Amino acid sequence: MHTQTSVRNFSAPSSAASIKPQRGLSEQTWSHFSSMMRTTKRRRGDWVFALGDPADSIYFLQKGRMKITALSEDGQEVLHEVVGPGEFFGATSAILRMPRTTSAQALETCLIGEIHLKDLERLLGMYPEVSLQLLKSVGLRLKKAEAQLVNIICNDISGRVREALIDLMQSESSADGPADGPIRIKMTQQDLANLIGASRQKTSQALKELENAGVLRLMYRSILITHPRKLRA
Repeated sequence: MHTQTSVRNFSAPSSAASIKPQRGLSEQTWSHFSSMMRTTKRRRGDWVFALGDPADSIYFLQKGRMKITALSEDGQEVLHEVVGPGEFFGATSAILRMPRTTSAQALETCLIGEIHLKDLERLLGMYPEVSLQLLKSVGLRLKKAEAQLVNIICNDISGRVREALIDLMQSESSADGPADGPIRIKMTQQDLANLIGASRQKTSQALKELENAGVLRLMYRSILITHPRKLRA
């Protein structure tokens, strides 16, 4: 049975000044916001928070990828989403003042800004635009969850794999800038299976079919989309 433990590994804090301004916030607001952040680097596999932890902070991902997961009734990991650079996470439980209902784990080396709830509440009173950005973040997360549910309900395994890869590919390309060439998705086959609600075996079979069709290449802990246009077709 898969379990998640509240293990944390912290490196030395980085300078908050190095964090790029968040879209939708003025320079003044972002400067004040980032000055209240504790910025740390996390290595692949590090837990930022775990299911059941107190939710007394929210997080802003500056660099890298995080996976947000929960546990099914039989103790299996369920992948809710992959968070990319420029996104807030961990906000819902903090705002509702309830224990964490999900866990967050680094998929690769990440640079993360953490702001405590008390500091956030002060900022929300001073800068209403911060509230708007958090609402947008929660709204986009709900929209992604709805799309993921529709994908699981309406598509077979091959369709789920294709739709999930297209969504992940778009996230990767938007983070690194527009790209028509090969795009590397830093996700294992098991993580992809957890994301689409399928077994690893059936997910691997669908990926192998796409590889045989020249759409992608399976690599160590990642999937290289060699022909993005073929995948979208």
